[in-house]
Amino acid sequence: MVHETVPKVELHCHLIGTLNAPLLREIDLAGERILVRPENVQPVGFGEGPQGFADWLVRVEPYKSAGWRDYLPVLEAHMERLVQQGVVYAEMMISPMMFARDTGALVEEFAEFQERVRSRERGVLQVEFLFLVPRSLPDEFIDKDIARCIALAKTGGICGISIAGLERDCPASRFERMFGVLKDHGLGIEIHAGELGGPEEIFEALDVGRADRIGHGVAAFRDERLVERLCTENVHIEFCPTSNLKMGAARDIASHPIGLARDLNMNFSINTDDPGSFDCTMNSEFALIESEFGFGKVDFQAVARNSLAARFQRNLRYDIQIPENFQAGAVEAILV
Repeated sequence: MVHETVPKVELHCHLIGTLNAPLLREIDLAGERILVRPENVQPVGFGEGPQGFADWLVRVEPYKSAGWRDYLPVLEAHMERLVQQGVVYAEMMISPMMFARDTGALVEEFAEFQERVRSRERGVLQVEFLFLVPRSLPDEFIDKDIARCIALAKTGGICGISIAGLERDCPASRFERMFGVLKDHGLGIEIHAGELGGPEEIFEALDVGRADRIGHGVAAFRDERLVERLCTENVHIEFCPTSNLKMGAARDIASHPIGLARDLNMNFSINTDDPGSFDCTMNSEFALIESEFGFGKVDFQAVARNSLAARFQRNLRYDIQIPENFQAGAVEAILV
């Protein structure tokens, strides 16, 4: 397969969404604690849509309030899978609820968590973190989360935030002050938009949210003005093909806009979103795009370049191996 010859970068993956039966069995056999029995974690099926995903979240309910120590075996097992698939850089969305509410304790806990993660990178995979902020977050918690994000930004704990949730019910404009403050502290802003909502939510993410990256963004292709703007401003879109199909954002793979985005030379990445709940991997996503849209080596090289360039953590700890036949000058631009 052509995609196996280039490195992969994942920018859109939820840590809780990595849970699946094989991963939990592996952790259990290693003697680590698991919070859900593997046989109870069935993935979302095609046609089940948002309700199917909501049902999946119920099946993994104990992990929604789990602490970072319970998540470490999950993350470590997932990292091994990423390495096996040729992933060299990944940004994971994690819940602030994994850590202490007190800011001082939070910084200490996160430092220990991060040290454990770095020890598993083994010089071949760099993992960075974004705090996930639900659109439904009560107003009284917004300022507290701003303070927590700033504290971790100063220590290099997180490199950005991600806003996720039902678009139409909870507009991103609720977080306008948060966006401004966190931008001033150097954090990247990723907003899930254009998944189950329409183009208007993507316009809001750009105008109010000052988004650096758009998660999913499928609905953008219903509005020519928006597509032109995304092209002109070189906004990065995080496509998640299997997730988009199972959630109903795309009717079928043939109608997914990733082929058009390639033809328009747009800035995008290929991601799993929730590989456990949607029963996919980076390899399967790339293989799907290769078979359905005829992506070749040059296409996947462009995806790798754009994905690395869109990362929120500007410092690369390792020498990421780039194929020699990348376009001249591209490597230097990425690795600065």
